[in-house]
Order: sequence, then C-alpha cells, then structure tokens
Amino acid sequence: MKLYHSTPTKNIPSILQTGLMPKYPVLGIVYLAPTLETAYKAAGQTILEVETDDLRLTAFDDCRDWEVFCWGHIPPKNIKVLFSISEEAIERDG
Repeated sequence: MKLYHSTPTKNIPSILQTGLMPKYPVLGIVYLAPTLETAYKAAGQTILEVETDDLRLTAFDDCRDWEVFCWGHIPPKNIKVLFSISEEAIERDG
C-alpha cells in the first residue's frame, strides 16, 4: 500500500539517508496521508511516497480519510520523493 508524507524540503537529505523518524519519540508514530491530495493539503514543500507493505499501520475511523499512523521508523528504502519545491523558489515567489 502506498501512502504519502509531506515535509519541508530541507528535511529531504536526512530522510533519504536515515528514513522517517517519529516526530514525537514517546508516541513512536509517523503521520502519513492516505491520498496524494491529502498530503498536498498538509502544506509541506515536498511530498514523499511511502511503501507501507512491511510496516505496522493504524487508521482510526474518525480520521482515516486524512491520516494514518505508522508505528516506528520508516526506512529510506520505503521512501520515494514525488514532488519537491525548492526553498529558493519559495523565498523568491513568496
């Protein structure tokens, strides 16, 4: 299953080297979007496609249309950059 993650462009080198780490280690989850459209709405500069076949996921009924939780680290081999806006373009175009 493919899910999506939105992130600032500055995070891409680290993500491609080490993967996606839980933002809040105490919770141990990475937030993913179920659709590309939902990922775009998250307002990140870069959209990642995440292959989740071997990952533990949870989607609660009241939020499954806009977020899916991945429990733990997502390795770089599962991540592909789909779309990225450079930070320079954002600064230039405002």
